Amino acid sequence: ILGEDELNKVRAKAISVHSDVIKSFVETADSSIGQRALVDMFKVADKNGDGKLDTDEVREALHKLGFSWLKDKQVAGILKRADQDNNGVIDYQEFVAEAPKTLKTNLVKLAKKNGGDLGFLV
Repeated sequence: ILGEDELNKVRAKAISVHSDVIKSFVETADSSIGQRALVDMFKVADKNGDGKLDTDEVREALHKLGFSWLKDKQVAGILKRADQDNNGVIDYQEFVAEAPKTLKTNLVKLAKKNGGDLGFLV
């Protein structure tokens, strides 16, 4: 039986390893499989099929990924950071450049949130 201190160390190690796995996964964005995943993600997010993602499409896609904590201000910040040509939308190339960073940050947060919801984090 583990004491509270040992249990917390095990939890911390599990979270650290899981975060490393997520980060490694996101780093595959440059691989052929990663590129295919980005193409598919962009197509799913591009609801009207115009080849660009507007604020509503970005918000909906992020929320469908489970990133429910991202409010309008944060979504606007992601769009602004990604929108390199300042036309108010994200094209595919801009999406490919931004998606890995946004995914890495928010997948780790999602894992921690889910761990907390399941009682793994105390």
